[in-house]
Amino acid sequence: MSNKVLIIGDAMLDTYIYGKVGRISPEAPVPVIESFKIMQCLGGAGNVARNAVALGSEVSVIFTFGMDQDGDSLHEMLKEWGINCQYLLRSYSLKTINKTRVVGNDQQIARIDYNDLYSLTTEMEENIVRFLEEAIPKNDIIIISDYGKGTCSKLVCNKVIELSGRKPVIVDPKGSNWEKYRGASVITPNLKEANTFSSKEVKNNSEAVEKEYGNLAERIGIKYLLLTRSEEGMSLLSSRLTYHISAYSHEVYDVSGAGDTVVAALASYVHSGLENIIEAARIANIAAGLVVAKPGTAVVTKDEIQQQMALDDFRRPESKIYSLNDYDKVKKLVSFWRTAGNKIVTANGCFDILHRGHIKLLREAKSLGDKLIVAINSDASVKRLKGEERPVNSEMDRAYVISSIDAVDAVIIFDPFEMPVVLDEQELSLMSEKAKKTYSEAPMALMKMIMPDVHIKGGDYKKEDIPEAIYAECLAIVRTEEGYSTTNVINKMCSVKEQ
Repeated sequence: MSNKVLIIGDAMLDTYIYGKVGRISPEAPVPVIESFKIMQCLGGAGNVARNAVALGSEVSVIFTFGMDQDGDSLHEMLKEWGINCQYLLRSYSLKTINKTRVVGNDQQIARIDYNDLYSLTTEMEENIVRFLEEAIPKNDIIIISDYGKGTCSKLVCNKVIELSGRKPVIVDPKGSNWEKYRGASVITPNLKEANTFSSKEVKNNSEAVEKEYGNLAERIGIKYLLLTRSEEGMSLLSSRLTYHISAYSHEVYDVSGAGDTVVAALASYVHSGLENIIEAARIANIAAGLVVAKPGTAVVTKDEIQQQMALDDFRRPESKIYSLNDYDKVKKLVSFWRTAGNKIVTANGCFDILHRGHIKLLREAKSLGDKLIVAINSDASVKRLKGEERPVNSEMDRAYVISSIDAVDAVIIFDPFEMPVVLDEQELSLMSEKAKKTYSEAPMALMKMIMPDVHIKGGDYKKEDIPEAIYAECLAIVRTEEGYSTTNVINKMCSVKEQ
């Protein structure tokens, strides 16, 4: 489910003049640009808005800019992105800010700034406050995108925070007057901005950051500080939390607008109670790593983030396996995937000797969602179910083989005797008598923790006959491959041996 995001801030137009450099001017020692393309896009708070849209959010904006040609272009682009523009404040007394970058041979050579401030009158501020009173109740997450150009005055910021109540307010700050942000939920400066605010020169390493800024959020009356640290990643800090996130090692093409992407991603993925703030920050870090590899003020899409997450899983196959002692890690993993909007599918079984039927089941399972979790019975659990001579392969060997299948995103070893559950009347009422007799060996605790969107089973079952399926939104039944089973494989091997 996507967030409804309201953005208040300084919108501007970003113009790019692309050209080739082949000679130096005879008039002065400067390159001559032969222009071949001019491109315009949303800049400043406008770039935050389009990034949020690209990530699946429903976006409304409260922007101020001029009643001029650049303002018309800005307004038209906002509408093209499907952004709600009913709260725009345009005036003939304002001149729309336009930052024009000259790029020659893929290198930025110069930047020309047209206009640099939105000087708001008292009447304009009062109109913004009226917009806030109408718009905030209709949205889930509020962003203050302050570029120091005049829209985010002390009065406006204070009213945003006051009217938002318990709704999260995320601030991308500017300058050294952070008192106007007091009471916000999250503030997202980069290290240079934090150093400007504190009048310090804190080095870009985790120890120094923790020492100097570990309690900064508390000092300025904000719940969380999400400090972006360039090649060192990010640090999420509060009075009760210190969490460092490593940067993604993409080739950096252009850092323009990377902070906008971080704010947009955080707002798009965080829950209204901030309970998934770590997962949302991790996704914002992925988004930042992707956007700096693109030229200009670019955007990152939800699909790109999910593709990057899938690529990360593929690069680290050993991290797919979770043992009986790793259930806390599983919980965090599932929360991370859910925050990213992934549909989660589960399958379970002994998977003692892998055969064609297993592969068919797992491939069909993955086709039903984005992430596939396979729960395998521990060795002790298999012995209780199949007898003392089973399993043929140990739990770690079975987990390793399953984890090597591309369709599988996580393998979890479970033992119901290690995590016994007591079912309440409502849970029991969802089961058939058959399921009530077998749930003691089912992954009940694990499935209750995961709460999958889809649980898949091979064979001919009804949902009420499968105990663990009560925790899934839906059950998918896959027809088994006739003649394929671990028992049949073992019997054939024994037959060959006897001959």
